[in-house]
Amino acid sequence: MKKGLLFLAVLISVTVNAQIQSKNIHLKTFLVKSDTIKIDSVSITPFNFKVFNNSNAEIDTSKYNIDFSKSLLILKKDAAELLSEIKIQYISYPTFLTKKYFKFDEKLIVPKATEQTKLYSLTTNENKLPFTPFDGLNTSGNLTRGITVGNNQNSVVNSSLDLQIAGKLSDKVTLKASILDTNLPIQENGNTYKLNQFDRVYIELLSDYWSINAGDIYLNNRESAYLNFNKKVIGVDVNATIKQKNSTLNIETSGAIVEGKYKKVQFVGQEGNQGPYRLSDLNTNTYILILSGTELIYVNGRLLKRGENNDYTIDYNNAEIIFSTTFPITANMRITAEYQFTDRVYSRFVTYNNVRYKSDKLSVEGYFYNENDVKNQPLEQDLSNEQKQLLANAGNNTSAMVTPSAYLDTFSEDKILYKKIFIGIEEVFEYSTNENDELYQVTFSYVGENLGSYNLKEVIAIGKVFEYVGENLGNYDPIIQLVAPNKLQIAVFNVTYNPSKKTTIHTETAFSTNDENLFSTIDDASNDGIATKLNLEQVIFENKWELKSNVKIDFIAKDFKPVERLQSIEFNRDWNIETSTGNQKLINTSLVLSNKKNSQVQYDFGNLTFGDNFKGTKHLLFGNIAHKNASFIFNSSFLDNETTYEKGTFLRSYLKSVYNLKKSWFGIILNAEKNKRTTIETNELSNLSHQFNEVEAFVGLGDSTKVFTKIGAIFRTTDSIQNMRLEKVNTSKTWYLKSSFIKSETTDLNAYINYRTVKNTNYDNEESINSKLVYNQQLMNQFLTFNTVYQTLSGTLPQQDFTYIKTEQGQGFYTWIDYNGNGIKELNEFEIAQFQDQAQYLRIILPTVNYIDTHQNKLAQTIAINPQQWKSKNGFKKIASHFYNQTYILIDSKQQKIAKKFNLNPFDIDNEKLLGLNFNLNNSLYFNKGEKNFSTTLRFIKSQNKATTTIDNLENKLQLQQLQFEHKIGDFWQLNLDMSNAKNNTNSLNFTNRNFKLTNVTLQPKLSYYYTKNSYFSVFYEHKTKENSIGNLELLNANTFGGILNYISTAKNSLKAEFNFFKNNFEGTVNSPVAYQMLEGLQPGKNYTWTFLFQRKLNSFLNLNINYLGRKSETSKAIHTGTVQLKAFF
Repeated sequence: MKKGLLFLAVLISVTVNAQIQSKNIHLKTFLVKSDTIKIDSVSITPFNFKVFNNSNAEIDTSKYNIDFSKSLLILKKDAAELLSEIKIQYISYPTFLTKKYFKFDEKLIVPKATEQTKLYSLTTNENKLPFTPFDGLNTSGNLTRGITVGNNQNSVVNSSLDLQIAGKLSDKVTLKASILDTNLPIQENGNTYKLNQFDRVYIELLSDYWSINAGDIYLNNRESAYLNFNKKVIGVDVNATIKQKNSTLNIETSGAIVEGKYKKVQFVGQEGNQGPYRLSDLNTNTYILILSGTELIYVNGRLLKRGENNDYTIDYNNAEIIFSTTFPITANMRITAEYQFTDRVYSRFVTYNNVRYKSDKLSVEGYFYNENDVKNQPLEQDLSNEQKQLLANAGNNTSAMVTPSAYLDTFSEDKILYKKIFIGIEEVFEYSTNENDELYQVTFSYVGENLGSYNLKEVIAIGKVFEYVGENLGNYDPIIQLVAPNKLQIAVFNVTYNPSKKTTIHTETAFSTNDENLFSTIDDASNDGIATKLNLEQVIFENKWELKSNVKIDFIAKDFKPVERLQSIEFNRDWNIETSTGNQKLINTSLVLSNKKNSQVQYDFGNLTFGDNFKGTKHLLFGNIAHKNASFIFNSSFLDNETTYEKGTFLRSYLKSVYNLKKSWFGIILNAEKNKRTTIETNELSNLSHQFNEVEAFVGLGDSTKVFTKIGAIFRTTDSIQNMRLEKVNTSKTWYLKSSFIKSETTDLNAYINYRTVKNTNYDNEESINSKLVYNQQLMNQFLTFNTVYQTLSGTLPQQDFTYIKTEQGQGFYTWIDYNGNGIKELNEFEIAQFQDQAQYLRIILPTVNYIDTHQNKLAQTIAINPQQWKSKNGFKKIASHFYNQTYILIDSKQQKIAKKFNLNPFDIDNEKLLGLNFNLNNSLYFNKGEKNFSTTLRFIKSQNKATTTIDNLENKLQLQQLQFEHKIGDFWQLNLDMSNAKNNTNSLNFTNRNFKLTNVTLQPKLSYYYTKNSYFSVFYEHKTKENSIGNLELLNANTFGGILNYISTAKNSLKAEFNFFKNNFEGTVNSPVAYQMLEGLQPGKNYTWTFLFQRKLNSFLNLNINYLGRKSETSKAIHTGTVQLKAFF
């Protein structure tokens, strides 16, 4: 990276120097009246100095002398007599070198002999401008550096940078940059995992003929058949273009650190299940992190579009995809996901270079790609010499790269450690918390059902604990899969030649070297591979119709290794290929007949072989014909294939016909497949044989781009192998409605309904329904506004586990309280930290393979009543104009799915089948909203949340009534009154000590004195009563006295200080989750808290922040925490 920045600096300096020189080049014409000519008023440089005669011919230097310092040209006698006019080309020194500088104004200097007695005041001639970072560029963002110290924590340094830059460095050079860096990778709810993977940090320099990209960049090539890839990396990419009159030369070079690996996953959708669907990595690890923006999701060969209002959403952190309500998933859908996931087993680098030349008839391109692990720089696995030797002996056989995972370790309360014990004669591992034992760190890997000796015993706060259950009785073993370092190199050369406008010849050749184990020379004979293709395209005739022929010949050696896939996403299915081993030879010819009205008919013939293992021929007929109001699309193919063990025929047919009327349309779609695969040895149909017939009919009214309604039905029959022959296994019926009923400035109404039934021959019938309603309405000139979104769909609910990890003190969300005093961190002993110095744990969600089928209802409703527009009216409307009411309802419920039953009522949230719930009702009635006189808010909140995990079912309920009053007395005083009554219930199925049923009553008056508009002093009193009506019947009476000083100067300073005194009368067990909730992290008796925040604006872009927090109780010492922070704004 340092070398890249140095190169960038040199390039910019050269560019700037060239621009400066171009500004100082002069060409002047002089009449020769004498032998001495004054060229300029300042000195000139000897570089690029030339003298020309009347005919623009350069005069030899022997004809003149030049004094560059005095800027004088002296012609010799014979030249002066012959020349009447000359032109001089020269370069002057920059102005800042030749201009005169004065400390004082010369006009104020008085001659020594003067008789004037008048005194003068001397002032400097310099105007100092304030320093502004990135002056001249459009910038936004900030840079923060700070340190936090305290007597209850270690010092912690925190920093963050958020900077965006855009603008021109010169007339021809543009700069774009986005730099984001933080040492606090924390997301909502305290869950975190390398969130910097989601931020793009880059710097771009752009001009007409070159560009430099550095940081998080995408290296890609979509023009080469054998080097087709898109890779997200961290590095530098340089592009340069040289344009001639009839040709263009483009050069690109790049070098980077590789962030992730390419992965392709294929699976079949589950009937009526919208997800989430979990993705896995190459080494069968159940947890991966997907690099943002690298995924491509296909369904039945069609590329989907990401977005909640499109086809799917993806959780990069948990590697899960969820399909949208309007994209129903069925068991007939083949889902393919391509993505890059984080893989930092070794330091990994990539270089990519290409040169492309293009003229009118000829195009020549060359590419070189090199990606390799640095085998001596492992990151996520620390290899011993024995493990390196194991890899050297394994060659390319990954099953031989397995090694025991246990190693001696030291005791720590934040580690899960094991000791060795004997069961009979078998030495096994047993979980231990005894620091006097000989302890081992052990990693357990999933090896398959009943293929291991260990099973998961329990999940505790710091991770998973495994136990020995007997040989071949468990699913896990104490082993790890080692990963060998590898290398991939690809060189590509292709040529495209157009001898005429009707003829195109294209050829491409690629060589690859793929070493799958850099520690071993075994199996290196299979490292190298070659691929080549030839494409001939000829326009046979063209007029109203054009006939074009195409011949493609493609050869790919079995050892050729691409970066990503080579063929189309469903190439193997299209050709009935199970395993593609052997050299691939593909010959394809096609004829395409098309006209200018977008009608086209195409016939393809293909022949494919994989060595002696596979051979097949395929015929394809495709057409897209439009005639008047009718359009037809058809796509049919027939495949005849044979392998060493089976023969097959694959017939596919698709036809779509649409007829358009003035304000409506109707159509039909016919889709069928018949795939018969027969084993050669027995002449019986294989289990991979199948067939289906599908018919879809639809009718639409209106304009499909504006207001429309489309209704359709789909009927499908699917056959599979039953009793050694193709028999019907299910029939399905689907009815759907897609509509945009109303679309105007005040109304927007959209609806989608998809109802599907599946009648199965061998198991229970299935039903699913997906629906979505979006209704936005404004009435009576926005007096009444409401927005409604209702959705229903089926999916799954993951039963997630989680663990807690320790982080820098003050940088987490949770604190650990050892309620039972056993010194072991248990899942029910972590609380949300009330104070910064206690926040030292983060919660990490663990991957799971346990999912529960659910039916989901979602309702989001907002209603606003706004009579404020009646302020100018009289009577009732005048009174009503003081009020404003807003209601918000959110219901997201997941109920256990029961066959043939749908609960479409989103308000049914109290039934026993409920597994997950997020319910929130918030109604706020305002009087004099936004004003200071008698401003009143009456708020009602009701919420309910339910979560299901593998270890517990947790439910929270809250009901709150709150009154807030604000009134300004005179010019300086303000009275605030806050009253609330709340009921808060928590119910845990397995952790009964966390159950409580609280009633909270709060009263808080506050009086403030405003001595300026933004500066005030407040005193307040708060009384709280909290009573738990279950368990130990805890009771709290709390009284709080406090004062707040807030000062904001108009110039540079702001200060806020607050002091609170708490008197907590608590009855009950103090060391319990209920007490922690009621006392809000404080202690019974007297408590003191204080805060001090000072901010100073040091200059136009730099702020100083000082933050000091403190607290004390009767039973503990005073705890102090302070932060000093500098923040620069751009």
